[in-house]
Amino acid sequence: MKWLSITQKKVELRYFKSRYATELLVVLSFLLTLLSACITDNEPATNKAVQSKQVEIPSGKRKTQIPNTTEKAEVHYNQGVKYQEQGEQDQAIQEFQAAIGLRLDYAEAYNNLGTAYQSLGRYDQAIKAYQKSIEVKPGMIQGYHNLGNLYLLQGEFDQAIVAYQGVIHFKPKLAVAYVDLGRAYGMSGQLDQAIKEFKNALNLDPNLVEAHYALGVSFRHRGVFPLAIESLQKVIGQRPNFIEAYINLGHAYRDQGALEEATEAFQAAGQIEPNNYQVFHELGIIYMKQHRYEKATVSFQQALEIRPEAVQTQNNLRVAQARSARNR
Repeated sequence: MKWLSITQKKVELRYFKSRYATELLVVLSFLLTLLSACITDNEPATNKAVQSKQVEIPSGKRKTQIPNTTEKAEVHYNQGVKYQEQGEQDQAIQEFQAAIGLRLDYAEAYNNLGTAYQSLGRYDQAIKAYQKSIEVKPGMIQGYHNLGNLYLLQGEFDQAIVAYQGVIHFKPKLAVAYVDLGRAYGMSGQLDQAIKEFKNALNLDPNLVEAHYALGVSFRHRGVFPLAIESLQKVIGQRPNFIEAYINLGHAYRDQGALEEATEAFQAAGQIEPNNYQVFHELGIIYMKQHRYEKATVSFQQALEIRPEAVQTQNNLRVAQARSARNR
């Protein structure tokens, strides 16, 4: 299956700086943290639009003119899949519509029609196509999955929850489905229920990286730092280049007051991604807390080389330079 990103733009989604905010800010921070990971190449995210594969047509049926309506529909469907692989979404839409016109119960064509619409940002049409895919084939878990992802993208969390529950209804032993459901609960502010679903996923697959990461993020935002650290360390053990795990680990250590460990986590993140603004900004904050103002100055300068317009970092740099000068 081809996996398409839930979000069509590589927007930059970052964290709120303090967990000591209102519950609303905690929920929004959780949402942004998970979504930022969802668009990170190193993260094995589950929030993808699942495109169905081509249908294999037996060689004996491959003729110049195919009289059978179902076989004609499959030809259009396969051509649509090829267009999608080439990034030609408009042509793909035409082929999937032609396939559906010949076969009204073609669930895979409806699903892929939805992924094509989603790729073009035509979300209302994508939702209708996904809904149609599960209407004509109730066990079409790709349709439920894609519908849930798109509802999440639009902030329709309750509807996303229902869609992900549809996946679990038909595939109760599919561990990643519980991660999706837990993510939806977390984004709706139901962190306790989210944690329960992530644990359900791990009961089915103890090594599921997505579940460990989501659990670590959830525990961090609940203020349960030892468990957050434990989960995030498991992620790093399996995916040592997963930068978002290091960043969340650094935040958990910092909020716990373990500044040396936080420093090490952010430094490791900087080695993985040397041009990550957030890493150097957060390192500067930690150095300030440790009264290591010269190091803070260097970190803030590195952050500004990456993002010169960052006003907060500019202000922090001036404070670090002033305090460093006083200590000389």
